[in-house]
Amino acid sequence: MDVTNKAHSNDVLRELNEQRKRAELTDVVLEVEGRSFPCHRAVLASCSPYFRTMFTSGYAEAKQERISIQDVSEVAMATILDYAYTGCLQTEPDQVQAVMSAARFLQVDFVGREAAVYMEDHLDVSNCTDVLMYADMLGDFGLVEASESYAASRFKQVVQQPSFLQLSLPLLQSMLNREDLLTSSEDDIVQAALRWIEFDQEERWQRLPALCRSFRHSFISPNQLLELESKCLSTSSKLVYSDSTTQRLGQKQTEMQIFLRDYDSQRFLPCCDLSTNGIYTIDIPDNLGSFSVTATPDDELYLAGGVSNSRNGQEAIRQRALYQYNHLLNTWEQRCDMIAPRERCGLVYLRGYIYAIGGDDTKGAVERYDPSRDVWTSIPPIPQPLSSELCAVILDDCIYVISKEGCYCFSTKENTWNKIADMRKQPLHPQAVTYHGSIYCVDCDGKEVGPIRTWVEIYNPTIGKWTRSGHRSLTFYKATLMKYGETLYLITVLRRLYPWEMNTSRQSGILVFQFKNETGTWLNVNDKRWLVPRVVDWWSSRRRTGCLTVRMTPLFLGDQCTNEDLWLTSDEEEESQGSDGSDSEDYLSYL
Repeated sequence: MDVTNKAHSNDVLRELNEQRKRAELTDVVLEVEGRSFPCHRAVLASCSPYFRTMFTSGYAEAKQERISIQDVSEVAMATILDYAYTGCLQTEPDQVQAVMSAARFLQVDFVGREAAVYMEDHLDVSNCTDVLMYADMLGDFGLVEASESYAASRFKQVVQQPSFLQLSLPLLQSMLNREDLLTSSEDDIVQAALRWIEFDQEERWQRLPALCRSFRHSFISPNQLLELESKCLSTSSKLVYSDSTTQRLGQKQTEMQIFLRDYDSQRFLPCCDLSTNGIYTIDIPDNLGSFSVTATPDDELYLAGGVSNSRNGQEAIRQRALYQYNHLLNTWEQRCDMIAPRERCGLVYLRGYIYAIGGDDTKGAVERYDPSRDVWTSIPPIPQPLSSELCAVILDDCIYVISKEGCYCFSTKENTWNKIADMRKQPLHPQAVTYHGSIYCVDCDGKEVGPIRTWVEIYNPTIGKWTRSGHRSLTFYKATLMKYGETLYLITVLRRLYPWEMNTSRQSGILVFQFKNETGTWLNVNDKRWLVPRVVDWWSSRRRTGCLTVRMTPLFLGDQCTNEDLWLTSDEEEESQGSDGSDSEDYLSYL
């Protein structure tokens, strides 16, 4: 007979754990910070080389019934013993470092590795430099690189943390030497180093020459160089800068267009570099749809709300989640959940806060997020419930909300909502942008059966009126307003496009208009090959599409994708049946 009891090992371990709790058949007691832990030597030796060596050597502890363990906290020892007797590792977040230190000391490799993974997965602005110093102390080079890389990705926020000032000179130099420091200029790096020096001037002024070797002279502003040279007088040493003559990767940003398609489920956002007409993708967390995205003046991206489908695909669940995009790591980091779940809410940034407007059950509740404290608070709701088809923009110190039910303005100074003039034509799917002190809005989505005829309307807050722009109305199936550089464009599609039509003569309906501010008219752009994003055919098959202008670093976005990649998402494979699978390198031949 040859039979295996698969539950045997678990049953034995479970019984040993029960014996431990009853102090039954235990043969050693560990004394840690005044607490006694009855244990079985065999169990300890089986999972810890530290204990195996202790119990099988000629050391005095091998025969002692009570052994005092130093350099390990009571909580960490309890956690590791629970793991030894159950195979389960559970600990509170604020105890992870202590558990990792104890695991390294006791040579319990699994616990040490998992603690390091946990810390790497939970890096944030407030803890990354603490983790960096801790990992450096332990000699965990993988965690050192992970924490330093994260600090580089949030450099401007990290240098404001108190822990940044505690970095050792070698760790600071290592960070300042990185190619991928995400900053807008070399001056930011110089100022961070000076802040570190000024924290302990008496001790650290002599470190300035060493730190200057991390600064790239060619990219420091004249005023910043003068300040450095003036400080050199107090160090009695000549300043020598880095010999690198190339700009850091994190400073090589370019203006890009992120297209936001209103759809129930999608895996990514297409991101277009119009200077090269290259397409990149930003993955979406949790396969969300009907979410909202906004950008700050510092090009920080936030994504909020939306719906996610259940596994059977039948139930759509609205979400409260908020995410912040990490440009360097090309990932979304979750922040504090919103108070209410929202779908297609208005999401805007104004003077240090993120506002989420509508898209909830009441269709009018508003809340505000403070990034510095990672907290949401409720503010006065919109006086009238609005549909999910709304858009929100900022102008001066106010938030403007536009929907088919009407238009409203929120004053951040007065903390109140006021009704403003309605658009001349009720917009079913409004999209709006601010440009030269006014709001430009277009009803951007035609009916499924055909195109619509409408105008781009302009709201002047000084006179409180909407006016029609141009000399004639526009006809299109889909449209989006796009700011590029200092110019406003309108991209229109006159008919619905499908991926299998990409090389056919039927694709003849894309027009691009440039707004002429001097005359208030829209000029048809004839040479539009460089202006038309390669995603036009992608977004034209769905409902409302918005366009967000953000400065990004293409290198951090990975490889470019193809037109075919845009279509072959899991939720569109059925619709794209019939495509010949070609990438259509001459996608603009129909323009």
